[in-house]
Amino acid sequence: MSETSTAPSLLPLPDLNQRHLQLETVRPAAWRALDAFVPAPDSPYACKDPAAPALVLVPGLGMDGLGFIRQLPLGSLAHLHFFQTPNEEAAGEEALGHFARHVEEYIFAQRLDKHPGGLILGGCSMGGAVSLAVAIRGRVPLHGLILIGTFGNAAHLPFWQRLAAPLSWYLPPRTMRRFAKQVVARTSYFGTVNAEEADWLVSCKLDRTRHYFGRAVLALTRQNQIEAARKLSLPTLVLHGTCDNVLPYKAGQELASAIPGARLVTIEQCGHALFFTHHQVVNDAIAEFIRTQRQASGPS
Repeated sequence: MSETSTAPSLLPLPDLNQRHLQLETVRPAAWRALDAFVPAPDSPYACKDPAAPALVLVPGLGMDGLGFIRQLPLGSLAHLHFFQTPNEEAAGEEALGHFARHVEEYIFAQRLDKHPGGLILGGCSMGGAVSLAVAIRGRVPLHGLILIGTFGNAAHLPFWQRLAAPLSWYLPPRTMRRFAKQVVARTSYFGTVNAEEADWLVSCKLDRTRHYFGRAVLALTRQNQIEAARKLSLPTLVLHGTCDNVLPYKAGQELASAIPGARLVTIEQCGHALFFTHHQVVNDAIAEFIRTQRQASGPS
C-alpha cells in the first residue's frame, strides 16, 4: 500500500560533503575500534533535545555511513549515528551474528542502550538485515526498528545473485567498487543518480577486504529470519521501492507482514537506494515514526 505522511518539519538538505559530520571512534574493552559518523557539535544537524531518541543507521554491503547524508535533516528529531561496519570477525559468532555483534558493541560502548530518549535502530539493504538480527537477538533494548529496502529471507534474492555469491571471496574489492559505481550510475537498479551522486554512494572510508565481502555475502545469501521476526514485539517501519531490482518489493512486503504491527511504506517507481534518491519521502516517514514512538512512550 502507498502512504502519505504528516511528519514534522525537518532541517534543510545538506550538500554532498562531510562538513557537518565527524568520525567518532569508540574502543570497547577487549574489542577493536568501532566507528560512526555523527553530526559535528557545531552543526545545525546536531540534535539539541536531550529527550530525543538516538537513531543508529547501519549501511548496506560495501556502503559507507556517509551514504546516509540525506538523513541528516532527521537531526532535528534524533541523535544520529551513521555506523561504519568494520571488516573484522566477531569471535564466537556466525553468519549475520558477526555484523550484529559489532552494532551491539558500539551501542553498549556509547551507552545508547541507556539513552534517555530511547534507541531506534535501522538500516538499508544488508544494514536492515543486520538491524533485524540485532532486534531478534534481543541483547539491546530498542524502542523501534526501521528497515529500508531490505529483506529477511534469502529466497527473495534473484537466482543469479545467489549463484554468483562465491565470487565475492575472490574478486578484488577495488574491482567490485568500480563495478558497483557503474551499476549505480548506469542502471536503474539503485534509482536515478548523477555521476557525483554515484561516486558518493560507492565511496568508502574503510578499505574493504575480500574476507569481509565473502563473509557478508555468504551470510546474506543463506539467511532466513522470517519465523524469528514473527515473534518480535517492537514498533517497526518498513520502507521499500516498487522498482527495486536488487531486493524485490515482495521482500519488503514479507517483512511487514511477518513483524506484528509493522507499517509498510511503499514508494512507487523507486529503486534500491530509496534513502538517497527518495530521501524526502523516507525522511518524512521516519520523522513520523519517531514522533509516534515519543508520544507512545510518554514524557521522558
